[in-house]
Amino acid sequence: MNAVVAIIGALAVGLLVYYVYILMKGDEQ
Repeated sequence: MNAVVAIIGALAVGLLVYYVYILMKGDEQ
């Protein structure tokens, strides 16, 4: 169970960072 939660958490954090990166990249242009 803990492994599954860790994987889901890592994916959620990764998507959040990617989303913020896209927003900041869009602001520059």
